[in-house]
Amino acid sequence: MKILFETAMISLVQSYGQIGLTVVMILQTLIAPIPSEALLVFAGAFMNIYDVLVFGGFGLIIGSAIAFYIAKRGGRPIVVKIIGEKWTRKMDEWVSRHGTKAILFTRIVPIIPFDLVSYVSGITQMKFTNYIIATIIGAIPRILFLAYTGSLLSGVFISFGGTMEIIFALGVVGFIAIAYLDRKGYIGQFKNIILSRLV
Repeated sequence: MKILFETAMISLVQSYGQIGLTVVMILQTLIAPIPSEALLVFAGAFMNIYDVLVFGGFGLIIGSAIAFYIAKRGGRPIVVKIIGEKWTRKMDEWVSRHGTKAILFTRIVPIIPFDLVSYVSGITQMKFTNYIIATIIGAIPRILFLAYTGSLLSGVFISFGGTMEIIFALGVVGFIAIAYLDRKGYIGQFKNIILSRLV
């Protein structure tokens, strides 16, 4: 089921372009198990980098705002249900201690999961305005870097005779591989190592 959902998401990006990317980034932030980084690199292979920035960024910001609101309305119990007690406690302490600097830092660094910070921020005393401004500022270099990476990889592949159809097929295979690694717990372990060092 996860693999079908993830394949549908990347098909949405390819089929509907800008609007598809916006919708997918919102869904990814709220419910999808795959990282936004993979989606943005994939989008960068097919779309103009600045379209990825505008429409991918818009989706990330909307998704982040919704996650913040869900946490604010539902409180700590719903955040714990979504991301687990361990990371709710650790990220809560870290965001509360560092405030908007923590939000800005976690938005800029691609390997830090967007959703964890989005949900946890909603149960801190942080003002929504400060949260969203830090999210926007931090998301810009993150998205540009990932979109450029996708564009660069696509350009290199095409220069060796590859086609966009093959790139899409490779993207699907890559997402299936990510789904498999996630189901086996490897992505979760990697995330735990990164976040453990951070917080």
